[in-house]
Amino acid sequence: MRAVLTLAGLFLLFPAVTSGIEPGRIVGRVIVGAAQRHPVVVFVPGLSGEASRTPAERPVMAQRNRVLIPHALPVVAGTTVEFTNGDPFKHNIFSPDGERYNLGTWEQGHSRTYTFRRPGVYRQLCNIHPEMLAYIIVLDTRAFAMTDGEGKFEIAGVPAGRHTVRVWGEKLTPAQLARTFGVRVEEGASVSVEIDLLR
Repeated sequence: MRAVLTLAGLFLLFPAVTSGIEPGRIVGRVIVGAAQRHPVVVFVPGLSGEASRTPAERPVMAQRNRVLIPHALPVVAGTTVEFTNGDPFKHNIFSPDGERYNLGTWEQGHSRTYTFRRPGVYRQLCNIHPEMLAYIIVLDTRAFAMTDGEGKFEIAGVPAGRHTVRVWGEKLTPAQLARTFGVRVEEGASVSVEIDLLR
C-alpha cells in the first residue's frame, strides 16, 4: 500500500528535453536483489509531442483461472484498457485507487473497458475472488518499458537531451520508488544505464 501511495509524487518532476531529428534509446538493467523476478516499470516522466500519443492498439487485462494477466500493466494516461473474462464463471473488476471505479460483473466471453485519465497506480481487484490482484500503472509519458526476468529493459523513441529516469515495482520500497537516475540521450544513439536499487 505504501508503494502505491508513494508513486503519486513521481509525476511532478519533468526533464529538460532538447528535441533531435532522430530519437535515441535508453537500454539498461535494474538491479533489485531478491525482488528481481518481479517486473519493474522504467519510465522517463513528462515527455511530450511524438512520445506522448496514445497507442492505437488497445491493451488487454485478462481474467483467466482466477488470475489477472498481466500482473502489472503500464499504460499512458488516456489509454482505454479492455478487461476480458476467460473463466466459466463470473468476474468483477474494481479499483479503490485514483479515479475509483467499479466495472460491474460479467460472464465468460464478455469484456468491459475503462479509460484511464489520471496518472497513478491502480490496483485491480475482483469482489467475487478476493485473491485476485493486479496493477495498472498509468504514466504521463509514452517513454517506458518493463524489465525482463534478468532486469533488462529498452526504451525506444527518446528525444535527444537530458532526462530523468524513474521506476515503479510492486515489491519496491518507498525509498526505492523515490530514486531518480539522470541520463543524457544523444540523437539517434543508444545510451546504457544501470539502475542499482540496492545502493
